[in-house]
Amino acid sequence: MTAVLATVSSIDIAIFSFVILLTVLIFFSFFLYGVWLDRLPNSKSPYSRQPLSFGYDLSYQASENTLRYLYNLYQYDNRIFDLKRAAVCRETGRIFPNAITWYGKIQVDWTFLNKRHPGHYVSWGSLSDEQQLSVLNSHESLEGFQTEFSSPAPNPKSIEAKYAHAYPGPLYVDINTYTLLGWKLVPGTDLEVLIVQKPTHIMTLSFKGD
Repeated sequence: MTAVLATVSSIDIAIFSFVILLTVLIFFSFFLYGVWLDRLPNSKSPYSRQPLSFGYDLSYQASENTLRYLYNLYQYDNRIFDLKRAAVCRETGRIFPNAITWYGKIQVDWTFLNKRHPGHYVSWGSLSDEQQLSVLNSHESLEGFQTEFSSPAPNPKSIEAKYAHAYPGPLYVDINTYTLLGWKLVPGTDLEVLIVQKPTHIMTLSFKGD
């Protein structure tokens, strides 16, 4: 009987030791994972190639002006967003919504365009005069968008530095739907937000070669 009790006691001790060891290993793994996450670099701005800042660092007035501007648009595609989860390009003032990961890092790449509104986008400056006129005629107005100084490279990723720093930022066109996606200035600030504008008239001119 004593031998049986001793055996059971040894098994209990072994199980208890194993549980303690497993618990320590799990906590240690989480610690190492946390250290690894903390060392991950924040993304750089697609435009300036410089580190982005956090939206929660914006001044109260700048935040208020941004949210008021979006609210006053009264547009579903351009509704307000949580600035605390946004990132800001310090060189251009462009705001990227939903850029903060669950572990508190800034993550922004060129997929931000399609995340903002799905489409097949090309630079406004890459369109021919005829194509630009077709897009223009499909919208009530292009006021506030950058139509004077735009990259001739169709791919948004291929933008040259001189166009990347233009004020306001680049305008993109969905070649299938004529939807516009472009940066507009927030009144009273040096900030810019990415605005979606859908056509009010559908034109039939095709974008050959795209």
